[in-house]
Amino acid sequence: MIMNGIKDFQAPQYVDIVHPDKGFFGYLLRCKCPKQEDVSGNFIFLDDGIDCYKRFPSVKNRREEIRAEWNDRISRYHDIFQGQLCYVNEELIEDFIDFMTYGSDNAVRIFLEKFTAEVRASAIYDGLKPLYAVSHVCQLSADNRMQWPHIHVLWGIKKN
Repeated sequence: MIMNGIKDFQAPQYVDIVHPDKGFFGYLLRCKCPKQEDVSGNFIFLDDGIDCYKRFPSVKNRREEIRAEWNDRISRYHDIFQGQLCYVNEELIEDFIDFMTYGSDNAVRIFLEKFTAEVRASAIYDGLKPLYAVSHVCQLSADNRMQWPHIHVLWGIKKN
């Protein structure tokens, strides 16, 4: 299975994010997820606006370290943030989970590069740029139900 980019997803949803360092980064990195949550299909693919394409660390302590790094950068940005949430199309859920979990790192990187380019081309507001992006493939809700696989993009404005 090959994923094709943004067309594999439903229309994006948007939400204002006031303080990403007050819990949103922790949510993106699944720092408070249940111990049994499998993060093997989750990727970080934008870090401070830079393409990176790396699998989530399976060790929660390492994800918490990354969260601390991201929180420490908050002063680099103006106080305008927009969250973009892209849910995979229903008919592709199983294929997306399999692809992100078991696909080669190179195949996933190629897909995420295309997705990132399409996201950047769809700028939602003048001046906002995608800063952080992660995929959540097998995310459990608080009541142990599976969430719909999705991608988060945090948009913002870097200070000069």
